[in-house]
Amino acid sequence: MREGTTKLLAACKHQTQSLEAAKSLLTSNERMSAYLAELQRRKRLQVAKSIGCTARVCLSDLRMPLIWRDTDHFKNKGDYRRFAVFCLARIGTEMYDTSLLCPVDRSLTDLTFPDVLVFNQVSSDFTFTLEVYSHMLRDDMSMASTRKKIKNTIHNSISRTVGKKLAASLRDELNSGKIGPNFELMASARLTLDDINDGIRTHDLKLETSDIARRSGDGLPLFGHFCCRLAAQPECLIKETVSSITEGGGFASLQGFSVSLWPSRQANLDGSPPQAVVPVNRETVIKCTKSGNEILLVNEREGKEETTVLKLRNLEERELWIRHLTDHVKDHERWKGAAETNMEIYSPGSGKQNFVRSHRQGSLYDETPIIDTGRGTEYRATVQDIFGLTPSTSLSSCSSSSSPTLRERSLSVCSKPKTASRWPFSKATSHD
Repeated sequence: MREGTTKLLAACKHQTQSLEAAKSLLTSNERMSAYLAELQRRKRLQVAKSIGCTARVCLSDLRMPLIWRDTDHFKNKGDYRRFAVFCLARIGTEMYDTSLLCPVDRSLTDLTFPDVLVFNQVSSDFTFTLEVYSHMLRDDMSMASTRKKIKNTIHNSISRTVGKKLAASLRDELNSGKIGPNFELMASARLTLDDINDGIRTHDLKLETSDIARRSGDGLPLFGHFCCRLAAQPECLIKETVSSITEGGGFASLQGFSVSLWPSRQANLDGSPPQAVVPVNRETVIKCTKSGNEILLVNEREGKEETTVLKLRNLEERELWIRHLTDHVKDHERWKGAAETNMEIYSPGSGKQNFVRSHRQGSLYDETPIIDTGRGTEYRATVQDIFGLTPSTSLSSCSSSSSPTLRERSLSVCSKPKTASRWPFSKATSHD
C-alpha cells in the first residue's frame, strides 16, 4: 500500500488528489512504525494475553476551536493562510484517520470532523492517542506562495546566470523532504479510561509546533483544547458470559454485571422478564458453602446485607460459575464508569465526501448571543442576526464595499418594531 501510494503521489496533478495521497502515505507509514514497534516489544518481552473483559471504544463528535483575530473572521481580511487538516486516532496498533478538511481558512472558527471511529478488543488499561496534522496550501494567490512565485519569475528580475542559481536553490528548498504535500504534526492528546464518558467532554491539546513555526505563521492556529465523545462498552456488558440450568429446573444467566434468574429455561427463551436480578459488581462478595453446590452472592442495599443463593446441579458447574463471577467482579472494578453505564457505540462512518467545503459551516461563535434585544429570555441576537448571515452565507460578502458596516447592520436589527436594543460598547439608546 505504501509503494502504491508513493507512485500515485508522484503521478498526481490535482491538489485534491495529492493531499489525499499524502494523507494515505502518512497514515500507512505511521501504521508500519506502530507494527514494527509492537513486534520489537514482543521479541524482547513475553507478552501475556490481555487480562479481563475487553471492550469497544468509540470516538465521535470531534471538534477543535481555532484562533483568529476578529478582523480576520468577521471582515474576512488580514490572515491569508489556508490549511488542509486531518487527525490520526490510535489505540495500540489499531489506527484510523479522519476525513480531510480542506480548505481551512479564516472563515472557520471550529474544525468539525464528522467521522465515527470504533476500536475493537480494547483492554481497560488502554491509552488513546489523537494527533492533528496540517499542511499549509501554497498554490493559491496569497502571500503564502511568495517563494514559489519568486522561483517562477526570478529570471525576469535579474540576470539569467544568477537567476538559474537562485532558482535551483529555491527549488531544492521547496522540493526537499517527502514527495508531494508534507503534513506536519500540530498537536496531540492522550486519553485513558478516566476520560471515558457517555457525553461530549472537553480535553487539553498539547501543541507540538515549534516557536519558529509559530513566528513564521506556518502553524495551524489551534486554541489548545478539543471536545469529543469517547465512549466504551465492555463486551461482558452486552454479551452473556455464562448460563446454566439450576437445581430444581430454574435457569440462571450472567450478563451485564448481574445474574438474572428465571423459573425455567423456556421462560427465558420466551422472553419473559426474570423473576430476580442480582447485581454483581465491585462491592459483591462471593461465598461458597462447604458442602453442596451452592454459591452465595452478598450485596449491600440500603445499609443492609442481602444474600442470594444460587444452587447449581453439580460441582463442575459451581466451579465454572465461581470463576466467571470472580472475573465479573474484577471487570466491574477495572472498567469503572464504563461498567456502570451502557454507552451506545455508534456505527462507524466517514465524512470523506465532504472533502471540499463549498459553503461556510456553522460555528460556536454564531450561536453565542452577544446583544440583549429586550425580547425576554426566549430571544437574544446572535452574530448571524447582526451580520445578516445564514450558515450557508460566505463571509466574503461581509467585506465587500457595498455591504453595510457593523454599526449599520446593528441599527437595522435594532430598528425592528417593538424592539429596544442596547449596543454593548455605548450608552443605552433606542433607535427608531
